[in-house]
Amino acid sequence: MKIGNYNKGAKGILLILLLLAMGVLQAGDPGFSECGLTHPRLSRVINAQCRDFEVPLNHGEPQGEKIRLHVAVIPASGKAPDPDPLFFFAGGPGQSAVDSAPLMWPVFSQLVKQRDIVLIDQRGTGKSTPLDCPQDDELDLLADDDLLVQKTRECLDSLAADVRFFTSRQAVEDVAFVREALGYEQINLMGVSYGTRMAQLVLREYPGTVRSIVLDGVIPLETVIGVDFAASLQQSMQKLLLNCGAGAACSKAFPDLDQDWHAYLQLPVDETRQLEIAHPRTGEMLKLEVDRQSLDAALRMLSYSSETRSLLPLLIHTVVEGNWLLMLGQALQVVASLDGEMSEGMHNAVVCTEDVPYYENLPPPSNKVLGRFPQQIQKLCSVWPRGESYPDIHRPLQSAVPALLLSGELDPVTPVSYGEQALKQFSSGQHLVVPGQAHNVLPRGCVPQLAADFIGHLALEPGDSTCVQDTAHLPFFIDKLGPAP
Repeated sequence: MKIGNYNKGAKGILLILLLLAMGVLQAGDPGFSECGLTHPRLSRVINAQCRDFEVPLNHGEPQGEKIRLHVAVIPASGKAPDPDPLFFFAGGPGQSAVDSAPLMWPVFSQLVKQRDIVLIDQRGTGKSTPLDCPQDDELDLLADDDLLVQKTRECLDSLAADVRFFTSRQAVEDVAFVREALGYEQINLMGVSYGTRMAQLVLREYPGTVRSIVLDGVIPLETVIGVDFAASLQQSMQKLLLNCGAGAACSKAFPDLDQDWHAYLQLPVDETRQLEIAHPRTGEMLKLEVDRQSLDAALRMLSYSSETRSLLPLLIHTVVEGNWLLMLGQALQVVASLDGEMSEGMHNAVVCTEDVPYYENLPPPSNKVLGRFPQQIQKLCSVWPRGESYPDIHRPLQSAVPALLLSGELDPVTPVSYGEQALKQFSSGQHLVVPGQAHNVLPRGCVPQLAADFIGHLALEPGDSTCVQDTAHLPFFIDKLGPAP
């Protein structure tokens, strides 16, 4: 299907007739209107067609209450596009797929030459009945359990929708609804981070409708989100220490980085400090009571991106020297840049239904990095209602659908081992590890072209993927002025 301008003479009339024959449009009303997809951190504007659908709050009660589902389609630009579009699933949980389009444009610009790209704001995100909570930029850096519970209650009380039905299971049915409404018989799936769970569930529940699947930062279906965060971040930090030690400039600037990291981990977890810091966006002076867990949260945020990750040797060193403000300031910049991009309520609806109920044999809280994180998520979910999802949400699939799995070598949240584990589900799967990269590698280096080639031909030729070895990454900062000249 190609969605375009429906009012340009005979070609427009013919297109409407074709779409009507496919069951895409209501008689005389295409339903879509032109829209521009933008992102506050980028100047790019992507031309698309947008529409809001009404879908059941609970697909088990199709005649019951309805909610709004926002969909954007970027029409294929080629003269003879393929009939199978790409459906993209964003991460989080809580990110908007529509808002992610400009960030993913290096990939989409390759794919749109040959096929439509369909972006569904997953229910609870973006413009799809969003479960947005009152935001405190600094809250993600604070570790006070009582405050966390209080803010979670306030969030829940501010929402009018029944949050029990904003889970992956209901979202999978939304995908089926949109696919049928738009008249697509087969689709290609692409997911990033939590979006890989969504893509795998769509494949598991509707296997006959999927032509191919691309997963970036894979969460295997059997994985419970949150349990491995501490171990994954620790593993990622060990690789960072090795990489710094192997570089002449970084090892010279921080010759005792291993000792710095050990000293960081010896900081008392519960010892608090009163700090003042200027908000990076508003300039307002914030008075924060922070502790080592606050630093852990900052460390985790900064380790996601290859760019902010390059700051970590310097930031760890300054923390050990007694200066916490530099790391907290950098993390607040990341939090501020993400303002409005995450629907906290949707995140809670998913994690408190599909993951936290399956927490078992948790290690006791410790001084390890993120050593209390699972317990904090449990506290959050103690006041958030458990919703409705698959009773076997963590059952893996078995599929012959061609699959391309991507991992960043230094990913602190979905490590390479996750990709290796998920690959076992696919008899026609390939797993690529991109050196020197952290989370979300699809837009980097030659990966966009590899993804397009894979979706086009359902396989990569031997030797095609060697280009990932040349993926550029920012050198480590050796001081506040940046990397070595």
